[in-house]
Formats: sequence, structure tokens, C-alpha cells
Amino acid sequence: MNWKTDLKLSDLDASARIEITCRRCGLTHFSRAETLMQRKELTHAYLDEVERALFCASRSCHGLVRVALVNDDKTEGFVGGLA
Repeated sequence: MNWKTDLKLSDLDASARIEITCRRCGLTHFSRAETLMQRKELTHAYLDEVERALFCASRSCHGLVRVALVNDDKTEGFVGGLA
């Protein structure tokens, strides 16, 4: 089990951004959870099922995709050493 099999699309905040990357050509685009939930078959789907249902947005590719959640929090790099 992993986070994709434990988390449903409906569990996410409607404004949550999802990164969708093609495994074949590498094309990346972003979508919001509310946009994906407009498709009836994805409303109550787990994220691994969403990943299997989506395909590459490129006309010539149509490869399988990988989904990832985008964290918009401000992150700072590790500063090593003693203060």
C-alpha cells in the first residue's frame, strides 16, 4: 500500500494542484482536483485509479501518466553547521 491507494480524489481540497507527467514523453501539466472530479468516473476514485484513467495530453503520444501532489508551501534549503 502507498499514498496513492490510500487517498481518494474526493479527500483532497478542491483547489489542490495535481502534477500530471507523461511517462513516455515527459510532458508535464497541472490540474486542480475539482477539475478532475467533474469526470463522473473519477469522483470517488483513488489516486492510483485516477493515474490509470488519465493519458498524456499530447496529440501524438497518449502515453501513461504519473500523478503527484503539488505542495505550494514555501520551503527553505537545509542550512548545516552550528549556530
